[in-house]
Amino acid sequence: MSLVRLVKQSIDSECLDTKCSKEGCALSLDGLQEPFLLIDMDHEKAPTGSQGEKKCDYIFIGEVGAWLAPMELKRGKLRASRVVRQLQAGAVAAERLVPIREQTAFCPIAAYGGKAHRNEIATLRNSSIRFRSKKVGIVLVKCGSSLANALSKA
Repeated sequence: MSLVRLVKQSIDSECLDTKCSKEGCALSLDGLQEPFLLIDMDHEKAPTGSQGEKKCDYIFIGEVGAWLAPMELKRGKLRASRVVRQLQAGAVAAERLVPIREQTAFCPIAAYGGKAHRNEIATLRNSSIRFRSKKVGIVLVKCGSSLANALSKA
């Protein structure tokens, strides 16, 4: 069974989204090959743990290339430590969603739109997210960019 089908069967379809946009920051979905899922982790029926648990904004799951990408979108002030915690929470949620036997290309993405202090940018560029005992660097992009291009940077 395909990765997208497998995950789609295990989640509530109400938490799926067709646009990647939060609080004034968006990523374009143009150029992505179907099928894919975009899970809104802020939705009340999203596959998260407890109510107060940290979470990322979205988890992208793409069939072509077997992409798995937790995403955090920030329009305002960028706080690297918070973004890292939210992306790590997305990685944990993704580990629960995708069976370990499934091979995936993991790509944590942080998009920002406001002014960001260079130290915050440097911290994000030097940070990594643990997924299934491997550490993967964060791909940093500007709001309004293409998700397909962000994935190609991984």
